[in-house]
Amino acid sequence: MGLEIPSNYDAVVRQLISEGKFQNEAEIVIEGIRLVVARENLHADIQAGIDELDAGQGIDATEVYAEARRRIKAAFDKL
Repeated sequence: MGLEIPSNYDAVVRQLISEGKFQNEAEIVIEGIRLVVARENLHADIQAGIDELDAGQGIDATEVYAEARRRIKAAFDKL
């Protein structure tokens, strides 16, 4: 696949490579694709949550906060 990076991104691409964050342009493009896929998955998850709420399948906020506190405490207890 031939790909041309728009000229307004040249400096950014060169900087990312010179800083050692990526080995080459292909790695940057792959990371961009990975981020687009992650964003699309996040959007789908958010929509699924909205659909559940619209269907009356929500969880009470006090339960959510209690579970978050338990998980945070468990994470700190492992340290």
